[in-house]
Amino acid sequence: MFLKRIVCILGLFYCSFGYSQTTVKEIFQKMGMQYSAAKPLQYKTSYVLYKDFDSKKVEESYNGIFYKNAQNEMYTKIGNTEILNTKKVNLKISHPEKLIEINNPLPNYLGDFDMKSLLDLCKIEKCIDYKSYWEITLTTKQFSSLPYSRIIVRISKSYFMQKQVFYYNTITNFSKDFRKPDAHYPRLEVIYSNFNRNPINPSVFSSNTYFTSSGKKSIVLSQKLKKYGIVDQRSVANNN
Repeated sequence: MFLKRIVCILGLFYCSFGYSQTTVKEIFQKMGMQYSAAKPLQYKTSYVLYKDFDSKKVEESYNGIFYKNAQNEMYTKIGNTEILNTKKVNLKISHPEKLIEINNPLPNYLGDFDMKSLLDLCKIEKCIDYKSYWEITLTTKQFSSLPYSRIIVRISKSYFMQKQVFYYNTITNFSKDFRKPDAHYPRLEVIYSNFNRNPINPSVFSSNTYFTSSGKKSIVLSQKLKKYGIVDQRSVANNN
């Protein structure tokens, strides 16, 4: 529960980092080229939450997968949440909440890494070359709106993300009994593995797996989702 809430804060922050040195700038640019290339890409992820910055006891953990095709359409699953972004639609399926959100597609969802957006919020503390990977440490500037005080990024020499560590500067109450607070500054570790460029079954990127429609007002959910609620944000956007 706590990990799900914290992972949601990441949002589109994924792979978006600022730079202040030529070397770091080049690393992020080449990494961006790897992820945005018009080629299939797949890898596995694990999300591990710790209560404190130095804790060794795992509080919660999720596993995930990521798929991208040559058209830069994307499917990802984190725990019991699925996200699909194609040329036609963006979907978020929350199985615990039995809810499917339908949105207009997000252009360049993965291909456009907006590193500049964090230049005013983060500074690069150090970049260490460990021969097989780089480790870059970022610290948030004073008055930053980010919920982290420090972020450590590990990037392989093939320019794939290996690991991210987020040190939160906002308190999370881990107590299930609100009469007995259990407040901590958590640490989230995200680990990436099993990268490959193998072709992916086209059905992975088909919205028909989840619903069919004749026009935006007629939505028929698939058999496995027939009891789920629907939030169609496309209608809201079109009415604005």
